[in-house]
Amino acid sequence: MFINDLLAWFQEVREPYFFREQRNPYRVWVSEVALQQTRIQAALKPLQRFFEAFPDISSLAQATEEEVLYAFRGLGYYSRARNLRKGAIYIKEKHQGELPSDYTSLLSVPSIGPYTAAAISSICFRERRPVCDGNVKRVLARFQMWSDPKSGGKLAEKSTSFLGEIFSQMQAHPGDVNEAIMELGQKICVRSRPLCPVCPIAQNCQAWQNQVVNQYPAASPKPEKIPVRWNMYFIHNSQDKILMQNWKDFYFLKGHYSFPSSLDFLSQKKHLFSWEGKNLEKNLLWQKKIHKKLTPLFVQKHGITKHKIEIYSYFLSPADFPSYFHENDDFLWVSQEEVSSRLVASALSKVWTKYLESSQMNF
Repeated sequence: MFINDLLAWFQEVREPYFFREQRNPYRVWVSEVALQQTRIQAALKPLQRFFEAFPDISSLAQATEEEVLYAFRGLGYYSRARNLRKGAIYIKEKHQGELPSDYTSLLSVPSIGPYTAAAISSICFRERRPVCDGNVKRVLARFQMWSDPKSGGKLAEKSTSFLGEIFSQMQAHPGDVNEAIMELGQKICVRSRPLCPVCPIAQNCQAWQNQVVNQYPAASPKPEKIPVRWNMYFIHNSQDKILMQNWKDFYFLKGHYSFPSSLDFLSQKKHLFSWEGKNLEKNLLWQKKIHKKLTPLFVQKHGITKHKIEIYSYFLSPADFPSYFHENDDFLWVSQEEVSSRLVASALSKVWTKYLESSQMNF
């Protein structure tokens, strides 16, 4: 069976990632949530930092949302950090601070869906649950020459069903098999230029035997990215403090601290402001006046999910900005030295650094 060849290869090349040590359920949980949307090499240092801040479920449950978001910096998609905190609170209240050991109970925990539940239950508790991430789908689409597009649910269903049948018959540790297939996809069966000649299961791989590996899995149509102009306003007072805002309900990065901003969705003729959102007409008149009066300090390009973003940065005096912030506790004046500790998202940190370096800086 190809599983034996796969596991023999895995035992030789298995990476000693710190989150794999002793099959700790908490570490497997957090790392699997983080790695679903972040490359493993990019995630290692931020994950290590996160575990140093919150070594167990109890410490995560007791932390504030702001502390968790800050510790999660570098991993992106910050709704995951909020859900991890919610999950930790739930586990502390409902399961005495211990992660459930079976797939069905794990699904009741916030932040844990079918993929994460399968990973935890198979790796830590030997439950026969296949894990189906992008790497697994790619490996099996080539192995079986399945023509389904990679982003469709059908390929995931086929992969889960195929592995489920194998799991029901094998004696091997299901967690080892799941990790082995994922690592094969990371190291050998990569998206482009796969290393088929050194693949441990190439002799059983239908796409390799037919020399059509790069045709599988079938490409999914790419949706057009939404163009967004992000206007970011830097406002200093007479004490050289800068105005920041807690984006409690803004379109991007909800719950983060950043600088007052507006978003122009260019193709949709839609406009959003991080303050006083109900008075759109008044805000648009203000923005039109300010943009005629001021020149952007610089433009920073950035991409978030399906959006193609250009961030335009402006320096304003308090008199230029609507007086709304005087009456709203979402706003606060922060010293220049304190700003970096409040910025979590990499895009915001880059813009702040560029702003500090700008020759037009005017403290």
